Amino acid sequence: MTESRVINQNKYLFGPGPLARKPTGLGARPPLQGLVVCALQGLAFALAGGIGYNVFYGNPSMKTIEDYYKQNPSR
Repeated sequence: MTESRVINQNKYLFGPGPLARKPTGLGARPPLQGLVVCALQGLAFALAGGIGYNVFYGNPSMKTIEDYYKQNPSR
């Protein structure tokens, strides 16, 4: 009896181990540089989201405080 086996035709996909896959993009950078790039991208995304929120929705707590002082001016 012969068993049917899958023969590895693509060495880069199935290679001898996990090191056969070549990293690309952010994964191909040195670890510290990749961490810095990832942190800076996260910071930029958070700042863009925060500024976008303030532009489109305003700051509800600040509006509440300003409305209070408009109705109750200080003496």
